[in-house]
Amino acid sequence: MKKADLYTLDDFYLIKKIDAHIHYYTSNESYLQYAQKCNTHLISINVDFLENEWISPETQLNIALEKKENAPAAFSYIGAVPVQHQLDDQAILQAINQVELEKNSGAIAVKIWKNVGMKITFQGELVTIDHPLFKPLLTKLADIRLPLLGHFGEPRNCWLPLDEMTVESDKLYFSKHPEFHMYLHPEFPSYKQQIEACNTMLHDNPSLQFVGAHLGSSEYSIEEISKRLDAYPNMYMDLAERVCHLQHQAAENHQAVYNFMMRYQDRLLYGSDMVFNDNKTEQAQLEELEKRWLNQWAFFTQNNSQSTWEVTKSFKGLGLPKTVVDKIYYHNAFKAYPLLKNSL
Repeated sequence: MKKADLYTLDDFYLIKKIDAHIHYYTSNESYLQYAQKCNTHLISINVDFLENEWISPETQLNIALEKKENAPAAFSYIGAVPVQHQLDDQAILQAINQVELEKNSGAIAVKIWKNVGMKITFQGELVTIDHPLFKPLLTKLADIRLPLLGHFGEPRNCWLPLDEMTVESDKLYFSKHPEFHMYLHPEFPSYKQQIEACNTMLHDNPSLQFVGAHLGSSEYSIEEISKRLDAYPNMYMDLAERVCHLQHQAAENHQAVYNFMMRYQDRLLYGSDMVFNDNKTEQAQLEELEKRWLNQWAFFTQNNSQSTWEVTKSFKGLGLPKTVVDKIYYHNAFKAYPLLKNSL
């Protein structure tokens, strides 16, 4: 491939891009302003975490509406589907009403988080996304053509001991969040059950536009990702916080990862999974944002030897053609989230 067919590192600041998976949970405008300098449109994702460490969905929405009003061409958001620790039919009706409100307020999609499948119950039993309880909600989303971003399950590493996990970021996260480290909770659904639940949901709702967050939790194997994308044409996947898993696989078989990215260049969206809040300093978050953006840009655009703290071995950058990078970093977001065109 000719050098002219590849982007340079400096091109990062010049090319229009979309980070399709961030969490903007602060009124601080600095991160949005930096993104604008980098020609990067931010899609912030609101989530009903039901966890004390996170701000409420109502506060998330207020921040998102403020950002969208102040910089409509630089910021979009995905709304939160409200949930309860113990779901019932009334809670689903409330969720249906809320997703309509989210769309009318400007959301380009809505999200359901991993607590469906790992914590939330119905009639005393843990429920996964394929449970009939969710059918009216999923049908409503398809009817109003509002895409669903789903974080169902976790990396396969989640079901392994810490010392057997393949990337350092998973070891760090699950050591800090043992409540979600399923190796410690064998009574919960297995990794296979989580993936099968999502697949059943996709099979039963072919008209639903769906984006599987974090490579659909199939990050460990490009072969498994390929099977799912082939089986479900209504499915896209974002790369948020799973680029390191592609790097891990590239260290073993660079050509296979390159071929995978080329084959599914129309179905993958770039996302960094950066979280902006008031718990860390502005400088620390800006430095982390720049580091993450540039390191991942290098992986996709350059073909030199690279390394990262998350992967134990060095790996070769993919050096994808400009046309493919443009799809992953920009055009595919419009396909996955058609309402995004109203912002740009």
